[in-house]
Amino acid sequence: MTHKTLITSFIALFFMVTGIAQTDESYYISKTINSTFEEASEKVKLALKEQEFGVITEIEMHEKLAEKIVDVDIKPYRILGVCNPKFAYETIKAEENIGLFLPCKVLVKYIDENTTEIVMVNPSSLMKMLGNEDLMKVADEVTVRFKKAMKTIK
Repeated sequence: MTHKTLITSFIALFFMVTGIAQTDESYYISKTINSTFEEASEKVKLALKEQEFGVITEIEMHEKLAEKIVDVDIKPYRILGVCNPKFAYETIKAEENIGLFLPCKVLVKYIDENTTEIVMVNPSSLMKMLGNEDLMKVADEVTVRFKKAMKTIK
């Protein structure tokens, strides 16, 4: 990928993420469940494990922000970095700089004491901008598995 193509890709991603560009498919999959924040986190991890994804990073964003910003007011917000080694390897073979998007991100967001929102990235939507057919095949399979995982979370 040339420097110009990489810059163009990042500009496209910026517009997609900020909502300035319209897309047919959202860059994420989400649902709200009746569950505590911690229970929901465990449900997400289990559902992803059933789809052969492991959690390799876990960031308590609300804590990290509170460490750096005075008077931060954010509800619990956990970012999970999830990975399936086979899919990660396939994507790296298809596009060596894909590591910018790895691991895949899943959010667990506290809404209230018994309500939590789960948000998973939609790799199919995000990878369209790269125009790499081999990469799209893997992204589509990951999206299918994320949707299956999401359906099992209650």
